[in-house]
This record gives sequence, structure tokens and C-alpha cells, in this order.
Amino acid sequence: MNGLATGSMVLALVPFAMAWRANRATTLRQPLLWALMAWFAWLVAVGGRVFRAEADQTLTTYLALCLTGCSGIAVLGARRPGVSAWNFVVVGLLAVLTLPILQGLGEVRLEPAQAGFLAATITISLLNYLPTRLAWGAVCVGLGCGSELARPWGWDAPAWLGTFMLALAPWLAWLGLTIRRTPRSSFDHMWLSYRDRFGFVWGQRMREQFNRAAHHAGWPVELRWSGLRPPTDSAEMLATLRAVLKRFGPDEVAD
Repeated sequence: MNGLATGSMVLALVPFAMAWRANRATTLRQPLLWALMAWFAWLVAVGGRVFRAEADQTLTTYLALCLTGCSGIAVLGARRPGVSAWNFVVVGLLAVLTLPILQGLGEVRLEPAQAGFLAATITISLLNYLPTRLAWGAVCVGLGCGSELARPWGWDAPAWLGTFMLALAPWLAWLGLTIRRTPRSSFDHMWLSYRDRFGFVWGQRMREQFNRAAHHAGWPVELRWSGLRPPTDSAEMLATLRAVLKRFGPDEVAD
């Protein structure tokens, strides 16, 4: 079963490749690099359970958990200018999260407070995507990470169960973006694509910026989380939304 779980993790690189192709020209490029590092760490951890079943994979699993949290936090700084500088913040976070390894001189000595901080980091990262079409993917990541994080505290579920949850997450995220109702307008198409990729934190801020611009322009519309109300295909409003989102990259609204 562990071998099948490892194979499913490898196959999950396919939606990662599609995500990279769709977002490589946006400010999500660097969070995706963090996510890929986390995924390769997971591959090393689950692969070790197959090819080196007698070896302890606690270290690699813990590193994978840390990198997973860092990839989500990287999204919170994914706006120009400052997207590159935000990586220093993420690196600092990674240094704090890996303190249990340094304190254990290469072994993970995780105190309850440190485990709580890691869990909070991952939770914040995932909550950012719960109001989007990536929600089911975020839930699976949460279940997979939660099962691994709880293992040192007595969780005795099969290791492959958490691995399958993680492997399922990229596919569910891809399906969430692919299988959807046709937006009412070009404006909603652009907005929903941006909202789902960048999550609640940036989506809410950009929604507020557009609504302020619409209020000053005297437009009788409101950008809600689900789209513009009343729906419209006004070229002027579309241009305003593009201007609001321009710091996130030229392809931030592409499919």
C-alpha cells in the first residue's frame, strides 16, 4: 500500500506542472517553487517508507511539513513590489520551524508549543483557500499534514492514509479550477480566476480596492466574493479591475 501511495505522489506532479505553466508569469511563481520543494520533501519521506522501511522518516516528514507551511505563507507576500523580499521572511519562518532539528542535533525534538506553531502556520495557509474553488484540495492537505503531525503524539493510523490525502490534493485543486460554471461576464471570469489563485487574503483586499474605485467613479455596482453585482461587461470596469490586479503579474487572470 505504501508503494501505491508513493506512486500517487509522483503522479500528482502532473497538476503541479499545469499550475506552473499557468502561473509562471505571475507573482505566484515563487510560492509555487516553495510548494514544489515541499512536494519533493514529501516524495523523499514517503519513498523512504517503501525503499527503506527500517529507517526512521521523522526528519524528512518534519521538513516536508515545514516547507508546506512556508509555501502557504509565501502566497501572503506575492505582490509586486516586494515579492522577492518576502522570501527572506519565509526563510526566517523556515529557520524558526526547523529549530527542533537543531536542538536535537539532527533529530526532531518537538515540544508541544513548537508543534502548535507549525500546526498554526499550516492552518493559516490552508484557511486562505477555503473560500475558493481550491477548498477541497486545501482540506486534503490539511488532513494529510494533520495525520503526520499527530503521529508523534500517539496517532496510529496507517501512514499511507495521510499520503493518499496529500496526493489527492493537487488533483482536487485542478478539478476545482477546471470544472466550474461559466462566469456571467468577462469581468467575473477575470475576478474569479484571480480570487481562486491568490486566496482570501489578497482577494478581499483587492475586492475592497475595486469597490472604492467604483464608489468614486459613481458606478452602481459592487464586487462581491462571487462576482460583480449586478453583472456587467463594461470595458471601463474591466480595465479598472486589471489596474487593481496589475501588481500580481500579466497572467494573473488567465486560465
